[in-house]
Amino acid sequence: MTLMNRKKISPHSAWIFLFLLLAVFSSRSASAQERVVDIVVVGNRTVESQVILTQIQQTKGTEYSRDKVSADVGRVYKLGLFEDVQADKEPAPGGVKIIFKVVEKGPIDKIVIEGNKKISENKIRETITVKVNQPADNRKLAESKEKLKEIYNKDGYGATTIETEVREKGGQRELVFKITESKAEVVREINFEGNTVFSDAKLRKIIRTKKKGILSFLTGSGKYKEEVIDQDIQLITYNYLNKGYMKVRVGQPKVEASAKANGLILTYFIDEGDAYKIGDISFDGDILTTKEELVKQLHTFKGNYYSQKIMEEDLQKLTEFYGNQGYAFANINPQTNIHDDTKTADINFVTDEGKKVFVERINITGNTITRDKVIRRELRVVENSLYNESLVRLSKRKLEQLGYFETVDISTPRGSTDDKLVLNINVKEKPTGTFSVGAGFSSSESFLLTASVSKNNFMGLGISGSLNGEISGKRQQFSFQFTDPYLFDTDWILQANGFKITSDFEDFRRKSFGGEIDFGRRVFDFSSFSIGYKIEDVKLDDFNLIVPLFFKQNADGLTSSLVFQFQRDTRNNPITTTKGLYSNLSIEYAGNGIGGDVDFLRVTANQRVYVPLWKNSTLKFNGRIGYIKSLNDQPVPLFERFFTGGINSLRGYEFRSVGPRVTIPDGITGSDQEFVYGGNKLLLFNLEYEFPLYDAAGFRGVVFVDAGNAFAEDESLNPLKLRADAGAGIRWLSPFGPLRFEWGFPFARREGEKRSVFNFTIGSFF
Repeated sequence: MTLMNRKKISPHSAWIFLFLLLAVFSSRSASAQERVVDIVVVGNRTVESQVILTQIQQTKGTEYSRDKVSADVGRVYKLGLFEDVQADKEPAPGGVKIIFKVVEKGPIDKIVIEGNKKISENKIRETITVKVNQPADNRKLAESKEKLKEIYNKDGYGATTIETEVREKGGQRELVFKITESKAEVVREINFEGNTVFSDAKLRKIIRTKKKGILSFLTGSGKYKEEVIDQDIQLITYNYLNKGYMKVRVGQPKVEASAKANGLILTYFIDEGDAYKIGDISFDGDILTTKEELVKQLHTFKGNYYSQKIMEEDLQKLTEFYGNQGYAFANINPQTNIHDDTKTADINFVTDEGKKVFVERINITGNTITRDKVIRRELRVVENSLYNESLVRLSKRKLEQLGYFETVDISTPRGSTDDKLVLNINVKEKPTGTFSVGAGFSSSESFLLTASVSKNNFMGLGISGSLNGEISGKRQQFSFQFTDPYLFDTDWILQANGFKITSDFEDFRRKSFGGEIDFGRRVFDFSSFSIGYKIEDVKLDDFNLIVPLFFKQNADGLTSSLVFQFQRDTRNNPITTTKGLYSNLSIEYAGNGIGGDVDFLRVTANQRVYVPLWKNSTLKFNGRIGYIKSLNDQPVPLFERFFTGGINSLRGYEFRSVGPRVTIPDGITGSDQEFVYGGNKLLLFNLEYEFPLYDAAGFRGVVFVDAGNAFAEDESLNPLKLRADAGAGIRWLSPFGPLRFEWGFPFARREGEKRSVFNFTIGSFF
């Protein structure tokens, strides 16, 4: 064997060889890289190519990347406009061309809803965002399904499933929403653990989630709703904070399905902690006045238990205090320093007053009928004036009091500079015209037929008027009213009314025809006075034998009188009042010197008080006192005297059945009968507690106590001689107007008086 001679390779030669090898591989790698010279889209018919290209991140002039193209295919598909998306690569001069091939989804010709029973089809169609004649966009499909799911969750059907499919039928593409509705998740039992401050019964009243009950079919209660559970936790926490438990913790309730109870059992866990009292109260930052003056604004006092409700009210008062000085954007931050050892909390109100702010302009929106001037004349702030929080709130209250709007919202965004703001007033108008026809029955008037047409904001000018007719077994009444609250755009008020009434009482028939015109003027924000002229022609006939002769002789007459009134009205709503006061003083002078047949002086005063209570209930008080004096030798005419009994008086007694009376021997039957002739003095009180039954439909309940009487000339106003009753009823703010159904039960019932009286009326609540 011959051995070959080997030459030793020098280090220098090795480096040269390695360099040449790298160059070859580099050359091969460079030749393997492909540059994108063009990107095209094919297959699209209705979708613009540019819409697709905006989703593609692979661009011309860059190196081809399989990963980038794959991601681009996914992004194009997510547009929801295509059934299929593919990308191909083809050689091209200088590199490669990428071709995106798409297959468009056909437009939806019809949307079909299947399986819905709990939610109406109209509501579902209003919710879904997919539309016909458009492709079934995946994003909109998912959005529609999510919104439908939310609706079912809110109504207590949380396990409902919603699926979609596209199917061809009769040459049309149908998008089908397949809904599989679950049974309502019914709450059968609600428990609490860890509570000692509030009883289980009290906490059940506080929360909005209620267990299934007898009236659940009316109220909709008894369903498990997650969003309501979150509100329950906040309500429980808020009530503990009002008792001083500043570190209370309320967790999510434990939800157990119980086959035995056939529903859900909820258990709320509460860590109450300790109650804390108020320690030191201090103020820092911008203080407009003395600290003592600011403390006077507060109801948070040292030594009292902390209350979140009182703290919020105090913040509102302080904000209003600064706002009244023009500091509309004052920031008041109450900082608490809790001392666990003494169980006290120091409160430090830190205030940044900002700049004084002026009203740059006032914008009014939402009033499609009511004219701007009708709204602006109720405002107590004007453009370019210094901002005043109290006047802004008063303006809102005045607008709500008109009764023209369902809601009045006021916002105050910043203006063109830091020392200016814009007052935005947005109103939501409600119908102010009504036409109604009704029928009813009451024990005092038998059948009742009514018809009325009214308009409270005629042509958006704030003028109101009405025509009314009422026929019952004992009364026929026709009337009209007209009111212009800003006569010729001034503070003067014009009121006019006319009437024709025939009333059949037990002992006689009264016919009257007349009218009244009043001119009034506002003197304060809620006060006005008026002076008017009233004329009424009255005739009495069809007397019972028991009517005394001197009343028959004084039966007819023309009353011509001057009427002076002073009125103050702070009610939040003239029809469904829940808060405020109403005061009225009336002085009427009638005499033959101004064309009448009768002479008298009548003074009446009326006071109503409305106090809002818990859960949208209201306590109402009505007091009325009256006095009438004859100015000649004749007694006060029968038709001008005071009587009590009936729907707006003593509801446990029949109409005009309570008052002074005389006993008249009846020569025909041989028995004595009583004739109620009324008094020249009146004292009447009504106390009501009104509460919601089904607020969504306008149903409210009422319980009441009445006391009152009329007193003759030879009697004094004696509270010990008042007749009284109690009762209950149902009120309905119906499309035909306010309806009252009330049953009254008299106290100390006398012979001949009914055990109960049913009253029905249309038109107004007290």
